[in-house]
Amino acid sequence: MIKIDSAILNSEAFTSLLEKVESLTFKKGEVILKGGEICKYLFIVEHGLLRNFYYDSKGNDITHWFAKEKMIATAPESFFNQEKSFFNIEAIEDTTVIAIRYEVLEKAFEDSRTIERFGRILTTQIMITLGRKIIDLQTKNAKARYNELIKNYPDIFRRVNLGHIASYLGMTQQSLSRIRNISVK
Repeated sequence: MIKIDSAILNSEAFTSLLEKVESLTFKKGEVILKGGEICKYLFIVEHGLLRNFYYDSKGNDITHWFAKEKMIATAPESFFNQEKSFFNIEAIEDTTVIAIRYEVLEKAFEDSRTIERFGRILTTQIMITLGRKIIDLQTKNAKARYNELIKNYPDIFRRVNLGHIASYLGMTQQSLSRIRNISVK
C-alpha cells in the first residue's frame, strides 16, 4: 500500500503532468491487468479500491496489496521494465483512477526534477513496503499482522472481503475469523 506525498501532488510539475494523463473508471470486480500482460499504467486511485494479486503454484488467489484513495497501484516489475506481469490488478469497488502511461511518465522524469523525485520516492516506497511485508510475514505472528493492518487501515474490513484480507495477511480465512473474534471480545 503506497501512499503519495501530497506536496508532490500539489506541485506545478505534477499539475503539468496531470494534463497528459487519463482518467479511467472501472466497475467492481473488473480485472484491469491480467498476469502475462504488460502493465502500461501507473494508477493513482482517486475514488475506490484496487487489489494487486497473483495465483500461487496451486492456483490460489493471493492478495499482494491494496490501493485506496491517494495511493498508487501498478505491477512495478512490469511497469518499470515494460515486461509481462506476474500480477493482476482488480477493482474491488467501482473505482476512478488517474492513469499515467509509462511513456508519459518517462518523459516527465526527463523534463522535471520534481517528477523525477516523485519516481525516486515511489520506487523507494515500493521497496520499503515490500521489504516490510516480507519481514512481517516471516517474523510476526498472525495476530500481530492483523493488528498492524487494523492500525494502519481501520476501514479495510468495511471495504474488502475476508478472503482477500486473509490472503494479504498470509493466513486462512478461518484463522482471520478466529483472530477477529478474539480481538472483539
